[in-house]
Amino acid sequence: MSGAVAILAETWRFFARHYLVVLAFGALASAQRFLSVSGTADWAGGAGGEIFTAVARIAFVAWAAATLLRGTTWQDAGARWSAWNTRNWPTVLATMGLLALFLVVFKVIPDALAGRVGGIDRETWLAWELAIKNVTVIPFTMLWMTMLLAVRPLTSDVPAGERVS
Repeated sequence: MSGAVAILAETWRFFARHYLVVLAFGALASAQRFLSVSGTADWAGGAGGEIFTAVARIAFVAWAAATLLRGTTWQDAGARWSAWNTRNWPTVLATMGLLALFLVVFKVIPDALAGRVGGIDRETWLAWELAIKNVTVIPFTMLWMTMLLAVRPLTSDVPAGERVS
């Protein structure tokens, strides 16, 4: 579990240090989601709005990966990735457990409470929920998974016995 917590902490530091960039990318998806769900702008809904948000998210992950992997040696990257995941499968499982816990805390519980708050219709709640999550929880999770699936495996030292000759 300590490896999973270390990756979570490392992600948090990166997220906080680069929050203006996170906010810029997240604001694009946030605006599209808010306008679409609230019914404020027809252009934001449908395929066009979804493509816009997908492109913003892909660009964000590409920026994050490029930033986090700057200076990475790509020789034997596949072997290093495989070796790290073979050695650290408990960390991967613990991270997935933490992700499931966070899903309950940041999605299931707020949705359950939303039904109990008087005076707020479902569309308004959902519009605000998505607007807030697109600049907080969603980009953080994307960074966290990038850190787990690419950064740690490709930048960690591989023991000599696991190196591919």
